[in-house]
Amino acid sequence: MPETRNIDVLLVEDDPADAGLVRHALRTLGSRFALTHRASLDDALAWLADHGCDVVLLDLSLPDSSGFDTIRRMREAFPAMPLVVLTGHDDEDFAIEAMAAGTQDYLFKGATDGPVLQRAIRYAIARKQLEEKLRHSEQRLLSIVTLAQDAILSVDARHRIVLFNPAAERMFGYAEADVLGRPLDMLIPPRLAAAHRAHVADFVIEGPSSRSMADRNEVVGLARDGREFPVEISISKDLQPDGMLLTAVIRDITERKRFENELRHLATTDPLTGLANRRQFLAAAERELVRVRRYDRPATVLMFDIDHFKRINDTHGHAAGDEALRHVAAVCRDLLRETDIVGRLGGEEFGILLPETDVPSAREAAERLRLALARAEIPRPDGGTLRLTASIGIAACMPGDAGIEQALSRADDALYHAKANGRNRVEVKAPELSAAS
Repeated sequence: MPETRNIDVLLVEDDPADAGLVRHALRTLGSRFALTHRASLDDALAWLADHGCDVVLLDLSLPDSSGFDTIRRMREAFPAMPLVVLTGHDDEDFAIEAMAAGTQDYLFKGATDGPVLQRAIRYAIARKQLEEKLRHSEQRLLSIVTLAQDAILSVDARHRIVLFNPAAERMFGYAEADVLGRPLDMLIPPRLAAAHRAHVADFVIEGPSSRSMADRNEVVGLARDGREFPVEISISKDLQPDGMLLTAVIRDITERKRFENELRHLATTDPLTGLANRRQFLAAAERELVRVRRYDRPATVLMFDIDHFKRINDTHGHAAGDEALRHVAAVCRDLLRETDIVGRLGGEEFGILLPETDVPSAREAAERLRLALARAEIPRPDGGTLRLTASIGIAACMPGDAGIEQALSRADDALYHAKANGRNRVEVKAPELSAAS
């Protein structure tokens, strides 16, 4: 408190002798303290409502109030007022309990000389100011935690939940009362719980005190209804007197993952047929070629296209041509295995990679595909139907191939021969010819 301004003190004391001792002690300090005296709590509260002061010296034995109830009533009416309790109890425990009830300091009656009283008053004012700053800071923090759109939760050293904000309630489907004191594992799928505990344990003993969302891998959350959802987490640690406190900011990224998957699908899928596009087909085929080299396992590629596709477009229109391409994709999905890789490489040209398949087996699969395409009647947009045939070339993937393009080039040679030999047929590029070339 600046020395240039008087400190207004309200003394609430019903004993004239005790009040006189306080008045005398303050007079010895000069004019820095302005004293007002009230003999009952009701009078004191009324005076404070009209005038206010800097600090209250409060007796706990008043005509209209006694004990800790006096502190309670004063605190309810003026929560920010610095309080110094005057007590006749020469009992340290009683005084400490009075401070725990909401006062900033205490003095024993009869031991209130000027310097002691001055110290208690100034200490009470300073401590209350600090308490108010802390209270406002905590209120701001609570407001941030409460209004945050991301879930915020904290766990203690035993991984028991001690903080669970409203966003976390919405995200996981639990009320705060349902989770406080319970293990964090309840919010993690059981199959992932052990790995998550190990990850958190590593974080506790590592140097950094926090990790941002950008530094973390994705984690899976478990809602109350059993629904699993992807989340992104930022985690921090703080050593408290009773152990480590871990706080996580959690963001549900379900919509973002859906959007990313849509973008990935658009980037890797042919929009007309739903098959892999050329880039995706080549990438998947390259991965399969690596397996062929590593394990010396067979794999075969097929290249095929629709015979006289331009004639379909010219005769029946591009809508009929699009329907023909979609039909080819549907037949491929029906006849081939889930492990087979099918892609539209461009126009009416398609590629197929058959893992774990030698050339004779690939030829059987190609013949089934050729016959299925030739037998089908494909509905046209104008109400009629059309038929089509396909020419297919086959080549084995060789361990010595530098890339999948070599195998595809051989299959393309075989496709050329299929067309030259009359179309609607299957041709094979023999391995020995490939080696010679």
